[in-house]
Amino acid sequence: MCTGDNLRTAVCVGRECSMIPDDADLYLVTAELGENGSLAVQYTLEDHTPAGIVMEDRHNMYSGPFRKVHLAMEGETFQLISKHDKSLMDRVCVTGTIFARFSPEQKMSLIDEMQQRSYSICMCGDGANDCEALRHSNVGIALSKCEASLAAPFTSSVFNITCVPVLLKEGRGALENGMAVFRFTAMYSVIQYISVLLLIQYESILGDYQYLLEDLAIVLMFDFALGYTKPAKVLAKKRPRGSLMHPYTIFSFIVQSAIVVGFILLSMWLVQQQPWYNPFDMIRSAYLAEGEMYVAYFETTVNFIHSSFQYIIISLVFSIGHPHRRALYTNIPMCISVLLTTCLLLMTMFVPPDKIPKLEMADIPSNTYKLIMLGLVMGNLVLALAVEYSYRVCRPLQWFLKLLRCKKGHKNKFKRLIDEMNAGGIWPLQSNSGV
Repeated sequence: MCTGDNLRTAVCVGRECSMIPDDADLYLVTAELGENGSLAVQYTLEDHTPAGIVMEDRHNMYSGPFRKVHLAMEGETFQLISKHDKSLMDRVCVTGTIFARFSPEQKMSLIDEMQQRSYSICMCGDGANDCEALRHSNVGIALSKCEASLAAPFTSSVFNITCVPVLLKEGRGALENGMAVFRFTAMYSVIQYISVLLLIQYESILGDYQYLLEDLAIVLMFDFALGYTKPAKVLAKKRPRGSLMHPYTIFSFIVQSAIVVGFILLSMWLVQQQPWYNPFDMIRSAYLAEGEMYVAYFETTVNFIHSSFQYIIISLVFSIGHPHRRALYTNIPMCISVLLTTCLLLMTMFVPPDKIPKLEMADIPSNTYKLIMLGLVMGNLVLALAVEYSYRVCRPLQWFLKLLRCKKGHKNKFKRLIDEMNAGGIWPLQSNSGV
């Protein structure tokens, strides 16, 4: 808590808000410069005994690690520590809870010190004296429609801090939506690249209108619809992944690409086993000049239909919302997109090719094989969803992917400071001490 109010008032509010638990030591910190220019710091243990606890037992109860220590100080003390003792400032930033009698400049200085130690700062304020701090913090929320709302990126319609969890949920949901759209776009490129690469051996390519159908009628629709998933109703304890190079993202990308290759190859191999299958060599010799590309092979048609269904599958896989987004069925544009594209692809499968000649598709005479293709699509969907869910429920897989990160230590400075202070024992050592 950083406020301009009296220190005792701020401490009382902090206890009422459970910022300072009853089983924690609260030290009031004061500092002054000596005659020789050295900094003298004094820690005074606040006399606050929880109900039902005898004062003689208090020392034993509070002889725990530094995590049970909270500091409270005024702006002048903070300014002196910031200027004369950077090592102590590290501990103040980690254990400081109440900062009172802070001027606008001192609030900005506190935010700077916290950000230097890798903290992300969310600042809530309702007055003109909070404007600079609101603008300087990572996330600034104005709790009024006066001067503070002009400086803060966000203005709450409810003028209390209950807006903070709402903003966190919205931010996490937006991050997950952005990651989902990026992953879908990347997988779209992979699917199309793989499908075209597999057709090269048959001296064939996808037709112009086949590309147009995939790019405009399917992919573009999902790129817009994926971002409409709303944030979860409950704020999750675990943060979302913040990096596209997270081991899970890479693992998912590689495995989903392997599934794409496997099912496209399987569908093309199955069509070659059918009694009505006409080898592409015969078609090429009958209709094509030397070196000319031909689209309407059975392999090309099967490749096109299955790869188009894979765009729908990948969009469903990346729509898994838990724990930071709501379920897929709450995203109405996404549900409509899935329904429309599925109907469109079913039409291309079962409508005779001469009714839609611009798609340049081969005529598959067997409805049985078409049902087999739909079975392959369902199998592809189930396997892709199983892979995506496996990371969330499979502890050994999570452990293995953590090992791949080769993380030697904490990236954030404040986490390293916490480890150092844990290793250093109890701090401060006495309830009243001069440093």
